[in-house]
Amino acid sequence: MISSMTGYARAETENAERKCVVEIRSVNHRFLDINTRIGSKDFVLEKAIKDTASQRLARGSIEISISLNDAENGKRHLVADDEMIKQYLAAAKSITDKHPVYGEVDLLTLLSLKDIFKYEEPEDNREERITLITETLDKALDMLLEMRKAEGENLKDDILSRLKGIEDSTAKILKTRDREGKEIANKVRAKIVEMFADVDVDEQRVLTEAAIMADRSDIAEEATRLESHIKQARKLLTVGGVAGRKMEFMVQEMNREVNTIGSKSNIFGINSEVVEMKSNMEKIREQAANIE
Repeated sequence: MISSMTGYARAETENAERKCVVEIRSVNHRFLDINTRIGSKDFVLEKAIKDTASQRLARGSIEISISLNDAENGKRHLVADDEMIKQYLAAAKSITDKHPVYGEVDLLTLLSLKDIFKYEEPEDNREERITLITETLDKALDMLLEMRKAEGENLKDDILSRLKGIEDSTAKILKTRDREGKEIANKVRAKIVEMFADVDVDEQRVLTEAAIMADRSDIAEEATRLESHIKQARKLLTVGGVAGRKMEFMVQEMNREVNTIGSKSNIFGINSEVVEMKSNMEKIREQAANIE
């Protein structure tokens, strides 16, 4: 099963102390690029989040937002930052010692200062917090993967229908070549006979030159390779897994063969099918760019 790189998921988990909300947004990207927003500079936790996501995602630009709030019945542990208060008081004393400034720092003055309070978790709460985040992240990743798989199935169906269109065009081209190619060859032969009616022309030489021209304009090899590429593309979609970049490569190869067919042919029926094939391949290329 193939997966799209586009998806969104939101998961919540709540315990007696707090509630965790994880949102994940995923869009297409050439490689895997994970960005996190967790509201704190906890680099160990950030690395753990990225490691968890990278184990389950192969490609895409991923944005993971984590919000951690106290539950309604939880308690906030607001405490004075003793070290910060000491620094404020020491700075105030330094000012009065060096300058003719008089007065004392009272409680109201301290309360007006920034950073004298901090939220302090109990020592055993950090492990519980990480467990809660990890559990919620796993739920969100499950939801994201389901959405990406569902979108991937839609992409697969669309690509398969367009591969069928290219295959049908190839069959029409070969029929047109067989039907109109003979007619054109007969007209060319008749024209040559008419032009050189009064000239002694080596019939064998005419046939040789005609064979060379026919070989140069033959598209059988390109059609065979194109059919092989179509089979490989179908196999990629059936096997699944990380198939996006492989599919992009197959489209390049198919486009190469179709361009050669178009350059070799001057038959309208073939050229119109070449235009249709290129249109289908462009749609496949766009869809493949969003496959993981």
